[in-house]
Amino acid sequence: MALELMALIARIVAMAGTAAALQHRSPCLRYPPGVHVVPLPEIQRQFLLSVPVEFAREVPLVLGFHGFSDSPWYFNAFSDFSKHINRYGWLGILPFGLDEHGTNGLGGVNACCPDDCLDDCCTKGLHLRQKNETACRWSNAKDMFIEEIVKWAGENTCIDQSKVFATGFSNGGVFTNYLACHAGHLIRAFAPISGDNPALDCDVSHPISYVSICGTADDEAMCQYSFEDTAESLSKLHNCAGAGPAGAPVTFQRSATTSCKVWDACPQQNFVEVCRTEGLSHDISGHLRPDSTSYLRPGSDLDFAEYAFQKFSLLANGSMLFWGEPTDEQLRYKESQWPPPPHQDHIYLRNSYQAPSASTLS
Repeated sequence: MALELMALIARIVAMAGTAAALQHRSPCLRYPPGVHVVPLPEIQRQFLLSVPVEFAREVPLVLGFHGFSDSPWYFNAFSDFSKHINRYGWLGILPFGLDEHGTNGLGGVNACCPDDCLDDCCTKGLHLRQKNETACRWSNAKDMFIEEIVKWAGENTCIDQSKVFATGFSNGGVFTNYLACHAGHLIRAFAPISGDNPALDCDVSHPISYVSICGTADDEAMCQYSFEDTAESLSKLHNCAGAGPAGAPVTFQRSATTSCKVWDACPQQNFVEVCRTEGLSHDISGHLRPDSTSYLRPGSDLDFAEYAFQKFSLLANGSMLFWGEPTDEQLRYKESQWPPPPHQDHIYLRNSYQAPSASTLS
């Protein structure tokens, strides 16, 4: 009888969790779970909207910027972006860059993909464009339509505009660095990957957090020659100190191949951190490119896409799925029998859920 009672309690707890999840989903319900192309005709631009199966409370927004000749689809597959969006219950936006002439701003699904890799091939990131005038890229000040994107998200979704974060790879990393100096009024934290912008001319009126990474053998962005100086400059601009002597940063060996230098005493609980992965070329640390052009690397490389989300979570104030779980009731149910009872909730996460198939919204 006691076990039956505990099972009943567990079912009630599970039902309550399901009801809460539905409640979290309803404010953003215009867009179902999945990845959608969303046009903004008034500014002739578009972006991918990554919608999780369930939303956390006070939903953070993560912006992700692809590299030169890449596409949002490529970066999504390369970094497991939508997988992390689903795991945290956050909202993701992956804007499309423009070609050299700015003619593909509303080009739809295939806007940044080569002519020989359209539709399904494009959305899986199986080929890159040539690095010519047709390649999508970011042009710093010319691409400050980010303000319009954040405004759109505030008006059409349930995001908390005090919890907006940004990451990007290669040319998208360079752009993320630019935003760190010019969009602190919109974005709280920045995580550029394998892309640096050493010529920093920063507006420091809004404190930010920052974490970056570069491989020591980067053969394209060559960020290894400047990215640590960029982080140090930002630490000084934002009055950050490390835990070392006289406020010096402390270097932590995260693994056999990745180390990170940290300034963790910044105003308003912010941080500055810079990581290097030994021997890594122009790739996302801990990831393989979807077009199979990456060399295999040691498993010790820091998964930086995941690490960036973990660093963002420090600023989310508990806004993530399953915060505070397991509860006391859940633990009592677990301890009510041996072996512990199995769970049938959130199967999409328990079974190594992959992002829903792409869809479009016109």
